[in-house]
Amino acid sequence: MNEEDFKEAIKNLLMLQQNNDHNAAVLQAQIDNLQRQINELNDLKEMFRLPKPENKDRKAFDEV
Repeated sequence: MNEEDFKEAIKNLLMLQQNNDHNAAVLQAQIDNLQRQINELNDLKEMFRLPKPENKDRKAFDEV
């Protein structure tokens, strides 16, 4: 391996590392977006939560 081959190999390694860093950033943005969507869906689920099935025949509270 001569000096030019070594420089080319290092250049390729640096390019691979840059691609890896970019792909990791893209993946992290996708993960963050999915987490936000999950949180929003959980909020929506909580907002429209149905009563627990065991409470369906519960006696009403005494009104004052």
